[in-house]
Amino acid sequence: MIKCQDGSQPFGWLYRVCASALLVVSPLCSAALVDNLTIANPKALALGNAVTADPPGVDSIHFNPAGLARIQGREALFKLTAAYFNFKAEFGSYHPDAQAQIDTWGVGATDSVENSVSETDDIVIKVPFVDGRQEWPLPVMIVPTGGAAFRPAGKDYALGTAAFAPMAAGYVRDDDDPGRFMGKEMALTRITYFSPSIGFKLNDEWSVGAGIHFSYQGISAYTDLRVSHLLLGVVNTALDQIGSGSGCLGGAFTFCGESINPFEQSVTLEVDVETPLSVTAVFGALWEPTPWFTWGFVYHTEATNRMKGSYRMTYSDEWQGVFGAIKRDVPALTSLLGLPSGLAEQEGDASIDLKTPAHFATGVSVRVLPKWKINVDAKWTDWAVWEGLKIEYDKKQEFTAVAAALAPQYSTSDTLTIPRHYESVWNLAFGIEHQYSDRLALRAGWEPRKSSIPDDKQGVLLPIGDANLFTVGFGYDWQTDKHFDVAFGYLRAEADIPAGSSTNANSMDPYTNILYNPYSGLDIKTEATAYLFEASYSWQF
Repeated sequence: MIKCQDGSQPFGWLYRVCASALLVVSPLCSAALVDNLTIANPKALALGNAVTADPPGVDSIHFNPAGLARIQGREALFKLTAAYFNFKAEFGSYHPDAQAQIDTWGVGATDSVENSVSETDDIVIKVPFVDGRQEWPLPVMIVPTGGAAFRPAGKDYALGTAAFAPMAAGYVRDDDDPGRFMGKEMALTRITYFSPSIGFKLNDEWSVGAGIHFSYQGISAYTDLRVSHLLLGVVNTALDQIGSGSGCLGGAFTFCGESINPFEQSVTLEVDVETPLSVTAVFGALWEPTPWFTWGFVYHTEATNRMKGSYRMTYSDEWQGVFGAIKRDVPALTSLLGLPSGLAEQEGDASIDLKTPAHFATGVSVRVLPKWKINVDAKWTDWAVWEGLKIEYDKKQEFTAVAAALAPQYSTSDTLTIPRHYESVWNLAFGIEHQYSDRLALRAGWEPRKSSIPDDKQGVLLPIGDANLFTVGFGYDWQTDKHFDVAFGYLRAEADIPAGSSTNANSMDPYTNILYNPYSGLDIKTEATAYLFEASYSWQF
C-alpha cells in the first residue's frame, strides 16, 4: 500500500504513475541481465551454463537436482564470485519532430543530456533487513556461497542444500550523470539461503530430483525524475484551451508566474522494499542410456513475491512553486485536472507483487571422443508473465481515478497496473570440455542471451539488449577427494533505441509516454559489460 504520511491529497497522478513504474521495472531488468551470472559455479560458467545434462556436483541443486544422485559419500562446496559490471548509455541529438516542438514552445533552455554519455561501474548493494543501499568499497562485487550434500551408505538417493545468489547487482551514478533520470542508485538482491533437495537413482539409466528453494528478495532505488517536455506541452495546451481568464498561464511551461524546466530534476524518488520469504520448487531428470550420452531437463516453478517497505518523494523548489501557485491562484484547475498541490515531501508505505518467472531447460551432453565432450542446452524463461504488474493502495486516491479515466484497463480507484508486455524467450547455450589429463579438464563455452525485453520497451534503467557470454575455465583434482574449479566470463549486451521507439525511455507520443519517458525524442544506444571470475573448492568429509 502507498499513502501520504500526513494524510494529505497525493500530489497528482502523473508522478505516482512514474514512481510506480520505476518500482516494478527495476527488478525485472536486473534479473534478466544477471540470470545465472552470480550463481558462482565455475564449471557451469566455463561451459556457458550448458550443464542441464551435466550438472555440477552440489550445485545440481540449482542446475538439475537429479545430478545429486551422482554424489558419493559426503561432499562440501565453497564458492567465490568476483563480478565487475559497467553500464553505459550514449544519447544522441533530438529527433527533428521533437526539436520542432521544443522550438515551438520556446523552452529557453538546453538539455544537458543531448549528445552526452552516461557510464558507471560503481557498486551499491541491498543488504537484507538493512534500510537503503550500502556502498561497496571494492571495484568488483564479491559473493561467497557454498553448500553440502551426502548419500547415506547403501542408498540410491542423496540429500543436499546450498546457498547461492540468483541475483546480486547494483550501481550508483554521479550527481550530473545524464542517466540519473532513470536510476541514480539501484540495488537488487535475491539470495537463496536454504534449498533442501533430493536426487534419486531409479536404475542404471534414469535419475530424478526435486527441491524447495527459500529465498530473500530486496530492491532499493534512488532516482531523479524530470517532466517530459512533450507532456508539459500537453498540459500547457490544455490550460490554454481552458482559458481561465486569471492570467495564470504565462509562456511555455510558465504557470502563475512560476516556471518548470523540462530538462532538470523535478522530483527525487527513493524506494526500499523486501521480502524475507520467496518459495520456489525445482524438478529435474537425467537419462544416461550409454556412457557417452546424457539427456536432462530441469523446471523451476513461478513464485509471487509480495515485497513491502517504504518510499519517499522530495520535490524541487520549481515543482513546489509552479503547482503551489496554481493551487493558490486557480484552485479549480488543481481539482479539475488532478494537478499536484506543491508539497515539499511525501513518504509512506509501499507494497508490490513481483513474480519470479518459471524457467525450463533441457540439454544433452555427448562424449564425441574419449577426451572430448560437448554440451548443448535450450532454455526458456516465462517473462511474459510481466504483461502487467499490479500495485495496490491502502485507500481510494484521486490520481487513480484520473488514471482510470485515461486507461481503465490498467487502473481502478485503488489499484494501478503498469503494462510491461515482455516476452518469453528461448536461448541456446554451448560448452565443450577436454580431459587434458587424469587431473586436469579444460573448458570453454558460449551463451547467446536473447533479451526478453522487446525493442519498444528498452530503456536506460538497466541496458539489457541481446547479449553474448563467452567463457573459459578448468577443473583440477588436487587430491583424491579435493577438487578445484576456476572460470572466467565476459558478457556484452547492446541495444539501439531510436528516438520515439520505446515507451519506457524516449517515446514522442504524449498519449503513450505518460508512464515516464525522460528522454523523449532522443536517440539512445546502451551497452552493458560484465567480467566474471568464479572459483570453487569441493571436498569429501
